[in-house]
Amino acid sequence: MFEFDDIRVEPGTFKLFKSGAPIPLEPKTLLLLIFLIENRDRLVEKSEILDVVWKNIAVTENALTREVAKLRRSLGDDPKAARYIQTVHTRGYRFIAPVEVLDPVEDDIAGARTSEPAAGEATLLPPPGKRYRAWLAPLALVVLGTLCVVLAATLFFRRNTAAAKPISAKPTVSTLAVLPFQPLRAGPADPYLGLGMADALITKLSNSVQLTIRPLSTVLHFVDPKQDSLSAGRAMNVDYVLEGKYQKLGDRLRVTVQLLCIACNGASRWAASYDETSNDMFHLQDSISQRVVAALTLELSDDESKRFQMRQTSNQDAYFAFVKGKYFSIRDTKEDAQKAIEFSEQAIRLDPRFAAAWAQVADCYHRLEWYGVSPADYIPKSKAAARKAVQLDDTLAAAHSVLGLIAFQYDWDLDTAGREYHRALELAPRYLHQWTARYLLVTNQAAAAEDVYKRFLEEAPFSVAGNANVAQFLYLTGQYDRATEQVRKTLQLDSRYAPAHELLGLIDEQQGRKDQAVQELQTAVDLSHGYIGTGSLGHLYAALDRKADAKRLLQNLGEQAKQRYVAPFEIALIHAGLGETNRTLDDLEKGYQERSLSAQSLCFDPRLNELRATPRFRDFLRRVGLR
Repeated sequence: MFEFDDIRVEPGTFKLFKSGAPIPLEPKTLLLLIFLIENRDRLVEKSEILDVVWKNIAVTENALTREVAKLRRSLGDDPKAARYIQTVHTRGYRFIAPVEVLDPVEDDIAGARTSEPAAGEATLLPPPGKRYRAWLAPLALVVLGTLCVVLAATLFFRRNTAAAKPISAKPTVSTLAVLPFQPLRAGPADPYLGLGMADALITKLSNSVQLTIRPLSTVLHFVDPKQDSLSAGRAMNVDYVLEGKYQKLGDRLRVTVQLLCIACNGASRWAASYDETSNDMFHLQDSISQRVVAALTLELSDDESKRFQMRQTSNQDAYFAFVKGKYFSIRDTKEDAQKAIEFSEQAIRLDPRFAAAWAQVADCYHRLEWYGVSPADYIPKSKAAARKAVQLDDTLAAAHSVLGLIAFQYDWDLDTAGREYHRALELAPRYLHQWTARYLLVTNQAAAAEDVYKRFLEEAPFSVAGNANVAQFLYLTGQYDRATEQVRKTLQLDSRYAPAHELLGLIDEQQGRKDQAVQELQTAVDLSHGYIGTGSLGHLYAALDRKADAKRLLQNLGEQAKQRYVAPFEIALIHAGLGETNRTLDDLEKGYQERSLSAQSLCFDPRLNELRATPRFRDFLRRVGLR
């Protein structure tokens, strides 16, 4: 039994007394108190309490917070000036009151002897059962003490064995895909709720170096509720899949989640159910991520543990606006890009200190380059947002990556680009963006660039743009057969992706398949309504001595320029095909001044090969810092 102040706790009878009067407590609350007392003067982590007190019942930290509040009310404890239960912010709790431990057997005997026998009366002795217990108690204490010594020695051995492991030993890395959560039952559902839960878990679990997490752009290919999770896991080549279902019941949110082992034919490694209020979304995500870490027996460093506890925002509305922005940012129309900016900026208005939302805005503005928007209209906005993101949180790899892109593609500052890309990889070693590969190619590190592309596709095998960018790299480095194979993989993912059709046309042109090249380039023009492929088709027409067709496309670009931004490089290609060297170089100079010229195309595009021997072109490369 335990006593502190005027409070007495009897684990054996499962009762609590205050000033001698019984205090009614629910079993779970009393069990929590006993566990804290037994671990007094030690910080008990929240996860440890949940595992012991709630055992196999999945609850969030909110349940623990509620039980501690009940306990404090029953004990008369003030959380602001704790006498019994001290809160250690974000970590757990510590029982701090001095406790006297009483042996219930000895206490019974002592109580029986408090009355002196009257003259001639027999001395009161404990009844037979009490005599037996009195004899047994010392033995029990000896046995218990021995067990404690053995347990302590075991824990000490394990702890020191773990500490003795060489720090260079690399933990096993598992691959995991978190699928968008699906409605538990058919009917109206929030289309972004399941997506938001998946995105939050992807972000949190990515903090562990022992996990490789498939990005949201990959798992979005498996949003079909009829999709079999085992098949999805195999398609993504992962070890585990985390799947979940949800149901909104008024202000309550019911969620079921399970972790499936793909190598075990989809056997469940861990499963749980949650029932929380809708405004407890963040607590729910914290709890699920902690349980996944436990189920996979991951060992988190102190730094990783801190990152797991961090939140991008505490504003749930801001977070869901951010998720909507992310959803539209990985789609491929101008309307999608504008919606992505709109929702991301809405997230910032709701929480101006939401650093990840600022980084997303920076990325979304950059995507406008594909849709006839002048760099002068979006580069300053993208740069300002990326700098704000870094100002709020210098550890955001995505923000540094955008700053690297701006330095590389628009400022033509290769040194700054290299530092920013290096910083992004330093912060997130698996953040292998294709932008980094472009930088490596231009700085004559083609082998390193190809390695980055390879690992990028391992992380995001279903990224249409990513696959197309790998095909472009192979094309620019003269690996035409491999480029053809890669671009066909891209078209299997999206047969209407205009840049892939343009690339296939360029490869056909270099390999002498002129008719096929014309067909593919025309398809790119038609699918993109003239945004993509017009300059390439005009160059091909000129090369085929169809000069009238080439000039007609030059006129088309001139008309389009009245409605949207047309990159001078598109016009330069046609002039190059027509053999108009000086006009081609004038167009390239203009593209550089307007910050729309691609450095990798300037250095490696085979359609500019005849220009590369001219003094003016070599001087141009020198002035822009590429030679």
